[in-house]
Amino acid sequence: MKLDLPQFDLTSSAYESKTAFEHYIPVGSFVISGSAEQAWVPIDHRNISLLGRKCPLEPLIKADWARAFTCGHASCVQVSLVRVYVLPDDVGRRYIERDDRILQKRLQELMGILDVSLDAWEGKTPPGVPTQRYKTDSDDDDSLFYLFNTVPSPDPEALSVTCATSQHAIDSVFEPEALPGLKATLYPYQKRTAATMIRREVQPRRSLDPRLSPTKGPLGHDFYHDCQTGQIFLNRKEYDEVKGGVLAESMGLGKTLISLATILATKGHWPSIPPEYSLGLHPVRPATGSLMQMAAAAVGREQIPWRTVFQELSRSGETHGAYLSALEENIGSYHIPPPPRRHSRRPSTMPEPQKIRLCSATIIIVPRNLLTQWQHEVAQHFTQGTFKVLCIDVKDGAAMPKASLLMLHDIILITRQRFEQELCSAGSKGVSGASCICLPHTQCHCPANIDYESPLRELHFLRVIMDEGHEFAGRRRNNAYHALARLRVDRKWIVSGTPASGLLGVEVGSAAYGTLERTDVTNAELLEKRKHETGFQQELKDLNSLRIIVTGFLDMKPWSNGKHEDPANWSQYITPYNDGRRKPTSLRNLLDGLVVRHRIEDVESDVQLPPLYNRIVHLEPSWQDRLSQNAFIIALIVNAVTSERVDEDYMFHPKNRPALHQLINNLRQSGFYWTSFEPEELLKTLQLCRQYLEARSGPGPACPESDRLLLRQANAAGEIILASPSWKVFSELHEMGMFVDDFPLECRDAWTLIPRKDSGPTLIGATQLGKAQKWVDSHLYEGPQLLRGLASIGETAMEKAWKDLHRTQEAEASEESPTEALTVNRRSPKEPAKKRKKTKASVAGQPKLTEHFTVSKARLGPGTPIAKTNTNAKTGAKGETPSNSQPLLKSVLKTSKSVTSLDADSGLAKTTLRGTASAKLSYLLSRVTALHTTEKILIFYEGDHIAYYIAHAFDLIDIRYLIYTRTLDLALKSAYVATFNSTSTFRVMLMNIHEAAHGLHIASASRVFFVNPVWQPNVEAQAIKRAHRIGQSLPVYVETLVLKDTLEDQMLQRRKGMTAQEHQRAEKSLLDDEPMSAIIKDARLLPLQIDQNQQVEKQLAKLETPIKLFGRAGNCEIDPGNPYADLIFPIETNKTKKLGIKKTTQAKLEAMQSKPSTGNERKRDFDLPDEGETSINGCDIFGSPPPTKRRVGFAINDGKAVSLCPPQIGLNFANLENGGFSDTTGQVYSTRPVDSDLGDCSNAAGPSTSNIHSSGRTGRRVNFAFGGHSTEGSTNVFS
Repeated sequence: MKLDLPQFDLTSSAYESKTAFEHYIPVGSFVISGSAEQAWVPIDHRNISLLGRKCPLEPLIKADWARAFTCGHASCVQVSLVRVYVLPDDVGRRYIERDDRILQKRLQELMGILDVSLDAWEGKTPPGVPTQRYKTDSDDDDSLFYLFNTVPSPDPEALSVTCATSQHAIDSVFEPEALPGLKATLYPYQKRTAATMIRREVQPRRSLDPRLSPTKGPLGHDFYHDCQTGQIFLNRKEYDEVKGGVLAESMGLGKTLISLATILATKGHWPSIPPEYSLGLHPVRPATGSLMQMAAAAVGREQIPWRTVFQELSRSGETHGAYLSALEENIGSYHIPPPPRRHSRRPSTMPEPQKIRLCSATIIIVPRNLLTQWQHEVAQHFTQGTFKVLCIDVKDGAAMPKASLLMLHDIILITRQRFEQELCSAGSKGVSGASCICLPHTQCHCPANIDYESPLRELHFLRVIMDEGHEFAGRRRNNAYHALARLRVDRKWIVSGTPASGLLGVEVGSAAYGTLERTDVTNAELLEKRKHETGFQQELKDLNSLRIIVTGFLDMKPWSNGKHEDPANWSQYITPYNDGRRKPTSLRNLLDGLVVRHRIEDVESDVQLPPLYNRIVHLEPSWQDRLSQNAFIIALIVNAVTSERVDEDYMFHPKNRPALHQLINNLRQSGFYWTSFEPEELLKTLQLCRQYLEARSGPGPACPESDRLLLRQANAAGEIILASPSWKVFSELHEMGMFVDDFPLECRDAWTLIPRKDSGPTLIGATQLGKAQKWVDSHLYEGPQLLRGLASIGETAMEKAWKDLHRTQEAEASEESPTEALTVNRRSPKEPAKKRKKTKASVAGQPKLTEHFTVSKARLGPGTPIAKTNTNAKTGAKGETPSNSQPLLKSVLKTSKSVTSLDADSGLAKTTLRGTASAKLSYLLSRVTALHTTEKILIFYEGDHIAYYIAHAFDLIDIRYLIYTRTLDLALKSAYVATFNSTSTFRVMLMNIHEAAHGLHIASASRVFFVNPVWQPNVEAQAIKRAHRIGQSLPVYVETLVLKDTLEDQMLQRRKGMTAQEHQRAEKSLLDDEPMSAIIKDARLLPLQIDQNQQVEKQLAKLETPIKLFGRAGNCEIDPGNPYADLIFPIETNKTKKLGIKKTTQAKLEAMQSKPSTGNERKRDFDLPDEGETSINGCDIFGSPPPTKRRVGFAINDGKAVSLCPPQIGLNFANLENGGFSDTTGQVYSTRPVDSDLGDCSNAAGPSTSNIHSSGRTGRRVNFAFGGHSTEGSTNVFS
């Protein structure tokens, strides 16, 4: 390196150095005060005082870490210019110690004050001019969310590898017939993703150490700068990318299928032997081996995939038994030497080296609730025999197979709990699967005291895939972390569309965006809106989750380096500064090398999902809804005023946060229905209210008039509530009120909850109404005696209900009230809390949703007598049969005459369900009744009592349902999803939103209802994506039910204006959002009219159409006493075995799926109007109507359009390719996307062309061509 310096002696004794000057790099200059000669002078021990005591350059010069020269500044005589040269950290380490922390700190300080410009180096820059510094922060201030969503999509041009076998695997993904056994057709983006995964596994790229930034000095010299430590490196330091990464395709885009396709393409490939164990692999034979033996040994030693080759040869009829035997005997392996023996005088034996055999299997670790879904994906998309799959669950009672048996499988599908038991770090005791029954991570107390070593540790696996891998990235090292550290595996993948809570696709967020004011917002707009968002705390959490994945699972260098391997501190290089500024280390480069995902615009170019319509349905609160909401608000108002909003008596005091959170949660759920009130508690609250008003009316501290007004309003509302007979009876019996028209007068008093004398609707509890309905339908043969028997049954049922209530009250007499959230007077902090006993009601006082109640039973046909229930000898449970496929029990009641319908003159034939006490339930019943015959429906709820009330109502109107809740056994969860997706028996599934937000595939549903608005948009969006995903062929309609002018309405309005950062801060509770907390504090009562207490007509929430209650058609083909008879059970568990339920056979599955189903078709009939009619089916008519009335329509089934028109009308779809219906944009939606319009509709009277467009709730118009006449209007044809 040639220096532009005056001549002086660098080899004098005053400037001796251990390293030649030519190794130092010019890095910059700075100025110091004081004049100097206009000649360059080296700074050494003689003149080092010129720098000053605080200059970081001084100790560096003394330690030979830097050299410096000074001379007078060319443009200012008062200062001098100092040029600095630094010795790179990777040069001269043999002579100079470079690990001194203090000197590293000084070097970092020095690099921060240097000017790197050429003008400053040459002294042309006047003092005071801004200097050009080395970067200490990044110019890229994009949010982590934006960086994640802009990770480059897999590049199909960058898939070349040097290994011919691996290149063949990559190429086979793109060739239609190159993957034998794959039944599904991969979308182009799925092919690119699978090929990129293989490329990353077999040939990871080398990249620059992420801590270093390529930099140029003032003279153009290239070097690499660590901005956090100030270190300088002359040579490029590189690391290999990991063999794996994070498969982060968005939810619903087929990550499971992509993973399985990757496994299939690399089937038979072997893992690589670690380099540190690669010596001594050549066998030593006592005699020269045969050519076949030596070739087989070489194949195993070089990890050449041979199984797929011989499988292809066997298909062509060739047999190579001897070769296969030789290859199996020579499968690759290596030995791990024992740890060095510590010096000891005692004699000891050296343990044998551990032999590790290579295994071509892939371990897939899944949550228990997704085990059957992976099995289903394998069976659905691959032919039988394509994979040898071993499924292992935590509760199956089977021991882990031996290593030799594990090697025979292609996929080992294991639940996360079982995996942790097998490889937990708490020693190796307690998971033998045979004798030891101790739990993992506990000391073994078994008599045998077995030392168990899992067979998984004897093998080196090709690949491990962790599904829903975001669960791995907890705040602390969990069991899975330690278990994976003990597993030997070559390639590692995390599969999760949301690797961290804040990292999700923008399209997922937009799924819930329809609930806001705009429904046409684009993904690009949402992404741009969040480009520069500043959510510092949430970003810290997300980066910590990534750190655990990078260091704990993927072992990504240099972040996972040990203490003696040049460790890289994640917080030092990746975590932003406290003010939010990014550090120069490229987070974008880290994500690019870690994540495999497509940008949403690239996915949409390959596949277009059906449209998603998301709307808010505002409902007028019913009378009961108003009373329930006001009861909670009274508690808040009285507490706020009487506590004067200070100290611990105030509900919003930090110490009361748990109780307040429970109260607000109950208040939100009361938006659907709530009965967990006790009149005594409300009465105490009103007494406190009156006492406070009286105390503040005399001398003493005055109460503000605004507070006095609030208390008077609360007292008035409370008196109206206490005066309501329906509110009292609902609260006592925990019943859903059902309003029935034309209930027989002679039976009314026996069944009604509130005795009345007028002719209005009868108020009956849902439970009692179900009993009445069941009894009537089974006693139709009694004729005139039917009503008398019905009255007697009603008296018995009501008497039992009140007796059960009294027993419950007596049991809880000495216990804490279940409505503690309404109590204003809190107990003393020193008073211990009483423990409540678990009763039939839940903790909140609401009905308990038992597992037996989560599946609707088959309904007996009218006139079928009720069979006596026998106790199952095996289980002891009444009504349960030992098999889920047992036929209907023969009735023990004999009738002389079979009666299957009600007499038209019977009063019960006119009895209808007119409405309910819940506005949301009435709306839901109307919508589900109208939709469930043609579409499958998902209903998301939060509280189990909500599902309980909905289920009771569905039982009344013969809508069969499944309830997917937290308490279900794994086998039942799997059975519910499999049955709902595969058969038409159950058209409705109720799902706890917290259980159904991740991993489940339910694309058979096209209608989604949220019975209460969801506070977290991400949770709502993830629930929607259960249905709106790959495999969905119908438009998805989402409806969120909201009561007008209530707290949930205000909550939704607040959610509209919140930023992503505000949502993240309030993710756990809406109380964490200050504006929302202020809204709750300022909650006001809903208006009430006292005369409505006696006006039943004003208390009910009407159904759109009254529903017949008695004499409804039923189904007598299956056992109504066995709720599991219609379910598909993909797996067995200990619980199902106890119930006598067996895994569903393939024959029965095919029989169940062959039943007539309308689940995947849309069929609508249209009535042609009679002459003179102006509307029909809600459709306005324009033009001349036809003279006759006929039934016409069409159905879309399996992607083909089927005309349902009479031949004489001549409406045909001969020109319609692949079926579907067209919207105004011309997009056709069917089982596969086709970009074409519907064909001409010709008829016998002459050609007439008209496009058929989607319509209905979107407000579009519909055109039909009928015999030359046009019918046009807005209808619910496709709604």
